[in-house]
Amino acid sequence: MSGGLLFSSQFPIFSTTTATKKTHRFACLVIPRQSLNQTTPPDQQSPNPKPILSTITNLLWGQSLPPGLLISTFRTTWNSTWQLMMSQLAPSDSSGRYTRPASKFRLNPPFTLPNSTTLHLYVGLPCPWAHRTLIVRALKGLEDAVPVSIAGPGQDGSWEFKDIPISNRDRNILVPGRDNANGCRNLKGVYGLRRSGGYSGRATVPMLWDVEKKEVGCNESYDIIEFFNSGLNGLARNPGLDLSPKELKGKIGEWNGLIYPNVNNGVYRQGFDLRGFYVFFSLFFVGKGKKDL
Repeated sequence: MSGGLLFSSQFPIFSTTTATKKTHRFACLVIPRQSLNQTTPPDQQSPNPKPILSTITNLLWGQSLPPGLLISTFRTTWNSTWQLMMSQLAPSDSSGRYTRPASKFRLNPPFTLPNSTTLHLYVGLPCPWAHRTLIVRALKGLEDAVPVSIAGPGQDGSWEFKDIPISNRDRNILVPGRDNANGCRNLKGVYGLRRSGGYSGRATVPMLWDVEKKEVGCNESYDIIEFFNSGLNGLARNPGLDLSPKELKGKIGEWNGLIYPNVNNGVYRQGFDLRGFYVFFSLFFVGKGKKDL
């Protein structure tokens, strides 16, 4: 998930073309309204019926559960939930410093994979590192060669798939949906399918999956875009397009060395570092000022 230029978007739909915007409608289950003060029918009532609302109120604020215990319970639950989310989204060390774990599955130059015709890309639209894999995939014309499944953020900070079938959808419009390769409920389940022995680490996007071997090919965005740029030209509709020309690699490396630590990763450090915001806030603008970004 590290390295290189950042392509970010706040829009819920990512389109690879300028196709006409369409409105998608989903069926909703409407549940009849019920009042919290509703009581049971007369023939089923107890001798001293109590409205549900009164019962809940007495439980929370009466003598049954003291306010101090209620607050303590809520605080403990919230802290546990927060720690679980941060362990997935923004892990930190013992001092509270945000630390980006190294990607577990890497590709080495010349960025090739043995089974180039059985690949599947997993992404999440809120992740800017996943965005650039989608962008390079579109620019090189690899939509047919590398199908994609799009996950959305779950309540525990993990990536989940949405079991929402969308008929007659424009293939160039990407929205969260089902796992089209393995039918899993979440991305952690996909990682766990590895034939070589599963995986218990962080399940991150973007991730390139080998469908035939049932193996993670790569989960480092920089390696994936390099692979899409030069490793699949035999399958690409735009094989002549080189997004990383040899004569510009020095300049690209120079820009990456400035932008990544101070801007791209700096945004994560500003938002997630538990030690303080202003340290990384200043680094962010120092980085921007150096190159008048």
